Amino acid sequence: MRIAVVGGGPAGLAVAAFARLADPSADVTVWERRRGEDTYGFGVILPPAALETVRRADPPLADALAARLTAWDEITVHRHGGSRTSRAPRLGAVGRRDLLRVLRHRCAELGVRLRQGAAAPDTAALAAGHDVVVAADGARSAVRTALADRLGTTTEPLAPDYLWLGAERAVDSLAFLVADTPRGPVTAHTYPYGQGRSTFLVEAAHRPDTDALARLFAEPLGGARLLANGSRWGRFLQVRNTAWSSGNVVLVGDAAHTAHYSIGSGTRLALDDAAALVAALRTEPSVPAALAAYEAARRPAVEHAQRTGRASAAWFAGLSGADGASPERFLVDLLTRGGRISMADLAADAADAAGAPSAGTVVSGR
Repeated sequence: MRIAVVGGGPAGLAVAAFARLADPSADVTVWERRRGEDTYGFGVILPPAALETVRRADPPLADALAARLTAWDEITVHRHGGSRTSRAPRLGAVGRRDLLRVLRHRCAELGVRLRQGAAAPDTAALAAGHDVVVAADGARSAVRTALADRLGTTTEPLAPDYLWLGAERAVDSLAFLVADTPRGPVTAHTYPYGQGRSTFLVEAAHRPDTDALARLFAEPLGGARLLANGSRWGRFLQVRNTAWSSGNVVLVGDAAHTAHYSIGSGTRLALDDAAALVAALRTEPSVPAALAAYEAARRPAVEHAQRTGRASAAWFAGLSGADGASPERFLVDLLTRGGRISMADLAADAADAAGAPSAGTVVSGR
């Protein structure tokens, strides 16, 4: 089988590696327009369930990722000069560069052809010359855009406004920091992903600059610098498609769907997509049957994640109405996003949702 993968992010690289493992005779090529270390972002959530997905498909790859994981089992909120901490399901994160480096190395070991720094050929040409074309080129997928009328694509920006930064220190666990200002609250979602590094994702309707954010969060940052890497204010783009394939072209990861970052499920969904697609290609009698089976298997979990993510985004966007909430009240509301997410949802998502801890008790206050 000849497989073309457009996009060298987690979804595309995982498809390529899993496909070569499932069928060593498969001819697999990945096109990625960025060069090796030219990537955006900082740490990404990689929950235990995501590692288990990888382990079932490729144990050596799972071991390599686990060795780079920074894990925690608490959630902390800081507000009005106080903080509260609760136990949470064990979660972890890895630097985006490390994640991609490990995936690229594994693909190279398995004989995948990597075309880095190269734009993919025209989709029609790829489709004519390959059995399957995998569109793994992200939320603003060019492949999907070219087929949008056939796929029924809709995109919607979700409030609140956000900025993805890093911090030059490793925080202890997942934390939500709220700074109340005359122009409304500024919220930071932060978690460690490596030695001396944390993701520091900020939400605010008035879009303060990085210097202002450093002043607002000077105490929890402990003097650490905020870091930018392709960072700019924007709104999360929710992507939906009524069909995930057209002919022999199939969408995976963010090209197929996105779920709001506040539930921390993006990487897990991408890896699950990759495993499900390769499993369907291995077991179904034809490519059309495989693509249909892949979508049928993945759509329920994806739509659940999108509903949960949308509810979570709405809660964070509405924080301006709760300026006086104490750390204790904020922590209680955070667990269910102010009642928008049920405890059943939290139990179902506990293995893979950042900021969705079990209904545990507060175990410490600082």
